[in-house]
Amino acid sequence: MNDSDSIQTKRTEGVTRRELFKMASPLGRVTLDARDCTGCGLCAVECATGALSMVPGDNDDTCRLLFRHCLCTACGACAGVCPEKCLRVERTLDIESLKGPDEVLFEDEIVRCAECGAPFASRAMVDAMKAKLAITGKSAGTCLEICPGCKAGIRLSGAVR
Repeated sequence: MNDSDSIQTKRTEGVTRRELFKMASPLGRVTLDARDCTGCGLCAVECATGALSMVPGDNDDTCRLLFRHCLCTACGACAGVCPEKCLRVERTLDIESLKGPDEVLFEDEIVRCAECGAPFASRAMVDAMKAKLAITGKSAGTCLEICPGCKAGIRLSGAVR
């Protein structure tokens, strides 16, 4: 037995076969605590493999965060960028998930701009912002229900809301 064999043996002592299999898996699994997720979509933007994607729901009034196990490399970029810290990534291989449909991790109503009607945020995100403002004793009024483009137009026109 050479030195590298000895080091490898020490690393795997006390590790079950299942744990060893997980460590060696080329794929990962993302789990999400949907109660804390605001549906911002940063995880999907940061996902280099496309394992996470933010897509419209079955109708135009919802959005979904989908997970595709066969594309996840367990890099952890999604968890690292999540402002709510509600994503977890583990290295594992789930054979059943490889052939199944994409998993819906999050689904929520889409908020449409009160001015132009364009979709711009998830209901969870707007509600989370309202709750944070309420803690400070301030009210957002309707400004959180207006898209960035319309807000800019309102500011430029000098109208106050």
